[in-house]
Amino acid sequence: MASTWKAAVGCALVGTLLGNAALAEDYVFYETFSTGWEGRWVPSSLEKYTGKMEAAKMKESEDFGLKVTEKAKFYGVSSKFTPITPGKDTVVLQYELALEEGLECGGAYLKFLSEGFEPSELDNETPYSIMFGPDKCGATNKVHFIFRHKNPITGEYEEHHLKNPPSVPLDKNTHLYTAVIHPDNKFEIMIDGEVKSEGSLLDSFDPPVNPPKEIDDPEDKKPSDWVDEAQIPDPEATKPDDWDEDAPYMIDDMEAEKPEDWLEDEPVMIDDPHATAPEDWDEEEDGEWQPPQIENPKCADVSGCGPWKRPMKKNPEYKGKWTAPMIPNPEYKGEWKPRQIPNPDYFEDSDPIKSLADIEGVAVEIWTMSDGMIFDNILVTSDKGYATELMEKTWKLKSLAQKTAEKIEDEIEAPLEPVGWQYVEKLVDAVPFLSKLKAKHSDQFYKLKENYIIVYSIVALNALVSLLIFVRLLSGKSKSGAADPGKAKKEDITQEDDPQDQDEKEEEEEKVEEEEKVKRRSRRA
Repeated sequence: MASTWKAAVGCALVGTLLGNAALAEDYVFYETFSTGWEGRWVPSSLEKYTGKMEAAKMKESEDFGLKVTEKAKFYGVSSKFTPITPGKDTVVLQYELALEEGLECGGAYLKFLSEGFEPSELDNETPYSIMFGPDKCGATNKVHFIFRHKNPITGEYEEHHLKNPPSVPLDKNTHLYTAVIHPDNKFEIMIDGEVKSEGSLLDSFDPPVNPPKEIDDPEDKKPSDWVDEAQIPDPEATKPDDWDEDAPYMIDDMEAEKPEDWLEDEPVMIDDPHATAPEDWDEEEDGEWQPPQIENPKCADVSGCGPWKRPMKKNPEYKGKWTAPMIPNPEYKGEWKPRQIPNPDYFEDSDPIKSLADIEGVAVEIWTMSDGMIFDNILVTSDKGYATELMEKTWKLKSLAQKTAEKIEDEIEAPLEPVGWQYVEKLVDAVPFLSKLKAKHSDQFYKLKENYIIVYSIVALNALVSLLIFVRLLSGKSKSGAADPGKAKKEDITQEDDPQDQDEKEEEEEKVEEEEKVKRRSRRA
């Protein structure tokens, strides 16, 4: 599902946007590997070039490129174009490269061939003016930029390598490589439109274009009596009488004591009690079966098992072998160097760009242990602005589609965090003893995140407890509120009697008073 989304987004972006990427033709050579590319590219006829290249779609794109199809092969194909002269105009070399299966060991560079080559005879000795692009194997990981300069004295061409080349981006997306060589001998190396290296053809390459004015005299030899040792052992020094060369470096620590829990009678290793002999074990043929040894579990929680030995410590009396101290050598004459003589091969070329041969073609001439690399949109132009505009309307859109699809895939395939996990973390952090347990067993705690049932159970249990507490509080409040009005009402009834009851009470009081009067009169009589 992720790859389907990825492809859909990539194709939609690139297919829609590239349809409007029409550019005015302002180039010497531009190859998109569309229909008919086979007629523009010629394979080498040499037997060693057994690798076959084919047009293939690039990742997240409808765009075709030239694909390396097999590992451990030599590849050799080239295409000719109208020559361009370095030094006359700016030279811009640009191409896209996708390492869809990575780059294990081999080149992924292009050779921009010198004028006069024969495509069908292409080999590793075919002269080139500039070699540019990735190369990786073992510790080597760099974007080559090599130019061949014509020696004005010998007439021979010599290679000059960029001293500090940038590294190759090793992800599987498409990257854009651009080299710009200006008529004033300045250059820029860019990856994905960003300058990674810049400088001058005169001082940024090894070996330098111009040789040194002086060189070592090959006939000069160091005199036999020349002393170049700056220091010597002091001949007057003697070994001190108390210097013991035989004292050992390490000695027993006599202050150490055996730990109280040391189990001397317990072996460090024991037979595995759970091991059993294989069913096909034949003691007559295989000998007596011996169970495998395991660490004694009784030793796990004590200081140690088996015979106790004193630990070793550094001997404070150790001095080692005595040697005489070093002193300045009175015979020292300094470091010997051969005398300098004028360099017979010296020349000074202040404008080396003009000594590069005209560029008449481009070639993929490589050996590689990786398949799946795709070259596309190879451009040779004198207009840096055109190269930038092409980048914006081709590579940048392709790169955006690949990164967008990659992001979607990551989001689809990323494990989801259980709903409520943040709540569980806050709950644990809020309870002191739980917080301490979390700190002590953090690995086990965060593994809970992977168990949805546990997370949901904790959240549900906490919610249930909270609900019960709320209901209890609510119930208590209701009872309290009901008791108070009832009590008040009862007191009101007691204080305020009914009118009829009041009349009866008065009559009863009058009757009692009348009876009291009768009793008093009886007593007087």
